[in-house]
Amino acid sequence: MSNESIRRGSTAAERREVLLSKLNPLNMPLRFQIGLLGLVGFVLLPTQFYPSEMGPFINLLYLIMFAMSWDVVSGYTGQLSFGHAFFFAIGGYGSAILQMQHGLPAYISIPLATVLAAIGGVVVGIPALRLRGPYLSLVTLIVPVIFVKMLILFNDSLVVFGIPLAPEGLGGTSGLAGLPQALFSTSPSAVVTTVDFQQSVLYEYYFSLALFGLILVTLLAVTRSSAGDVFTAIREDEDAVSAAGLNPAKFKLFAFVLSGTVGGLAGAALVHTSVAIAQPGPLLGGAGQAGSPIQVSINIIIMSILGGAGTIVGPVVGAITFAATNALIASLDFTVPLVNKSVAALKPLPLLVAAMFILFYLPGGIVPASIRGGRFALAYRRGEKDLSDLEFREKLDDTVVGQIIRNYRQEINEITGSSGGDSR
Repeated sequence: MSNESIRRGSTAAERREVLLSKLNPLNMPLRFQIGLLGLVGFVLLPTQFYPSEMGPFINLLYLIMFAMSWDVVSGYTGQLSFGHAFFFAIGGYGSAILQMQHGLPAYISIPLATVLAAIGGVVVGIPALRLRGPYLSLVTLIVPVIFVKMLILFNDSLVVFGIPLAPEGLGGTSGLAGLPQALFSTSPSAVVTTVDFQQSVLYEYYFSLALFGLILVTLLAVTRSSAGDVFTAIREDEDAVSAAGLNPAKFKLFAFVLSGTVGGLAGAALVHTSVAIAQPGPLLGGAGQAGSPIQVSINIIIMSILGGAGTIVGPVVGAITFAATNALIASLDFTVPLVNKSVAALKPLPLLVAAMFILFYLPGGIVPASIRGGRFALAYRRGEKDLSDLEFREKLDDTVVGQIIRNYRQEINEITGSSGGDSR
């Protein structure tokens, strides 16, 4: 049945048949099938690890959600945010304070903290209405630094207009004292057995996986809608969007609020798990003079660009690649000759070098490059293209590999005295 027959007078049964056909994994494009296999892998992951080993995967899922929130505002609209961890920290600290100092249960404090992060998105998004490029990036860079200073300034208590927002204070660079209430606790008593802990970790993992799926579907729906088209148009030429009669400010503010909401939700839920606490370290990336309050922001930028900014799925692949590379480097104990230190002791330098290597050869990110390569491979298999195909060669010429090939051919032509014609 064609799409036109669906639009014009098709019955409910016909529309349902077409919908089921599209949802059939066997009828989906290859990249969707690979994505579904990845989701199945996440679902089955606890069968391959002990519950005590699931902590890093829970943390990874929340970092993926946070990276996807960055991609909405920076990957799509081009409004580069270098201090995006502000939303992550607002959600985490907000939920922890509401639960620990105001007695609200976690299932209430998390939504309230998410709303607080959305308000933070409005506060940060307002400068985006008037600033562009490096000026807006500077604003986003300053925001988490101000947040850390507030933690120090209101270390003992935070009272605004007589309202005790944080009666016991924000905890300074050490963070809040104590642990927030776990979102899932299988034991009503204070004594937690090994079985209770294992069950709660599994609940936490599958909750984070379900939350990841919900956020993924929501962000894909938004970015694949007409609003997503406007986001991309703003990134390419904001003046052209204005000339078309659209208001870029409205869409940029919406992007910041949506991004802040998702990032805040991830941070708020994370602090109620067994893998994180409300401290500057896990939420911002640093504490005290030795830490950097934008380290988490830098990490999620690297993740998003590695996977492919402006794709939503790219941060997922980038975060998994980032975490896997980090784990691999941490396991390497051989000594680097010149510096006489192990590879693991040089962290994060080897990780950054690996990221630069990937970006050097795949400047668009892993996901876009994989899609282009996969499409060409399928077309080549069907006999629609060959290795001398002009379109493929033009795309290859834009890469570092293409530049190396051109330089090689030029040297060969000079040695052989060729006239320099196209020998491809």
